[in-house]
Amino acid sequence: MTTTAIIAEYNPFHNGHKFHLRSARKTTGSDYVFAVMSPSFVQRGESAVYDKWTRTRATLRCGADMVIELPVIYSTASAENFARGAIKIITESGIADNLAFGAETNDLSALSAAAELLVNPTESFNETLKSELSKGVSFPVARATAFSTETGKNPDILGTSNNILAVEYIKALKMFSSGIKPVITKRTGSEYNSDKINGTIASASAVRKVIYKGKTNLVAQTVPPECFDLYEKAVPIFMDQYSDAMAYLLRTMTADDLREISGISEGLENRILKTVGNSYKITDICAELKTKRYTHTRLMRILCHILLGITKEQEQIFSPIEFQPYIRVLGFRKSAEPLVSALCHKSNVPVVINVSRDERNLSDLQKSLLDLEKKATDIYYLGQPTPSGKKRALDYTMPVIIENI
Repeated sequence: MTTTAIIAEYNPFHNGHKFHLRSARKTTGSDYVFAVMSPSFVQRGESAVYDKWTRTRATLRCGADMVIELPVIYSTASAENFARGAIKIITESGIADNLAFGAETNDLSALSAAAELLVNPTESFNETLKSELSKGVSFPVARATAFSTETGKNPDILGTSNNILAVEYIKALKMFSSGIKPVITKRTGSEYNSDKINGTIASASAVRKVIYKGKTNLVAQTVPPECFDLYEKAVPIFMDQYSDAMAYLLRTMTADDLREISGISEGLENRILKTVGNSYKITDICAELKTKRYTHTRLMRILCHILLGITKEQEQIFSPIEFQPYIRVLGFRKSAEPLVSALCHKSNVPVVINVSRDERNLSDLQKSLLDLEKKATDIYYLGQPTPSGKKRALDYTMPVIIENI
């Protein structure tokens, strides 16, 4: 049995994702392909546009055999910890032969060279990085410049979103001494952050934008029909729908409280508190705080951590370098029952399929991680516009999704 893993947000699942799933299966000749997917909140520091169960069902209908949840402590982290958390889960699953990911390049050697340099940086690389940061540029830009200066390679290897994640995946595979083989699919169609729709394959950013504007004709154009009916029934959620909750938090938290939040440093807590009198919506707060040093995405992650109460201590406790997470199955195809069985037998960590039943098999620390997930799910549903939609404890009451495929 040959199995390929994919790390994804599917926010939301669209035609490009379906292409990648098919490509990964064909390229690797795998019997099964499974996804490790972000849950209620994602790496851009935003709420997922649709809930994790809707996105799980869409993913299964469109080609994946199983969907595993990436805990929110990793799904809302920097690219480095996002990758480490996902790779740790895939490695500990014991069932993955390949890791398939998209990138703006198909040059695996260049990505591997970048990963090696970041794992074992030279003195000159560190000096250039420090010099660039002193100019006030963001860390990603400074790192790309230092990489280009050191290797003579195009800085875009570390300058585009998917390439950055690809390098982090390769770094993490090296860190965990994994024998899993990386497989690249070069991105096709719109760029990662493009908000333009010119055909049937668009970026997730563009799809979210037309969902926000209610342009159902463009949504239908860019997502598989198997997904469209699911999206029509679901209620989309956007980060500004938590502005009331954020306003409460920022009006009751002190600078000392904020300093404990993951990602906050260099006196940013004081700047955040100053926004309380000027901005109300979360996106407006982010815009007010944005500088060359603090990018939009970095600030949104920090604001997301405030909303979820994710602290520096939790980030350290659950660091994937040492912590052994659980593996939670959100859904699978009926035809993939052998894959689920293999996971349960080969996994080096506890497998959670039914939360009420399986959480008793977790260690105290693993239970704490699951508690954080339950909290994030409950907060996510506060973004629903109607009282009846603001459900709680769904991690207990929602059964694992089984698609009869």
